[in-house]
Amino acid sequence: MLDNILIGPDAHSRFTLQMLRANESAGVVTGGKQPVADGVFFSTDPDAGISGEFRSDATNMVSVTMQASGSPRWQALHIELGEMNLSQASAFGVVARSVAPSSITTRFCVRSGNGDQFVDTFFSKTMASFSKPSTHLDVIDVAATADLPTRAEWRDLILFFRAGDVSLDLLDLRLFVV
Repeated sequence: MLDNILIGPDAHSRFTLQMLRANESAGVVTGGKQPVADGVFFSTDPDAGISGEFRSDATNMVSVTMQASGSPRWQALHIELGEMNLSQASAFGVVARSVAPSSITTRFCVRSGNGDQFVDTFFSKTMASFSKPSTHLDVIDVAATADLPTRAEWRDLILFFRAGDVSLDLLDLRLFVV
């Protein structure tokens, strides 16, 4: 069991990622919502005929393959961040390490919600994954990003995969708030 003794506005998210790193599971990906670990799930367009599988273990946070028989409106991995108060923050950043059999792009997004209403704030860079492991870093300047609420009842970090077939290993993912 892992202890949750983390503090700070990103404590919930760091604990969720710590739990994902320790997770060992596998499953199928179909249209809709499929849990990977506590606070982590795939969300895919239920009308696109998506099928695939995922695996999570000590060497790979999440490995996923998906095939779509239609044109998906979205294919995504959600990581619940809790309420993550950004009122005293200057920057919110992500660092990801990934590999893919053929190049693929992924967009990072922070979804901030109150009740059933939410706003999506996309990071400015697109992550590119290649046949050799690569590292991606991106930061949102909180004060300069008008569409990012500093307070929200809940937040998700979302990795939006390109529409269509996906094959990606997310080797590591870290978040930081400063």
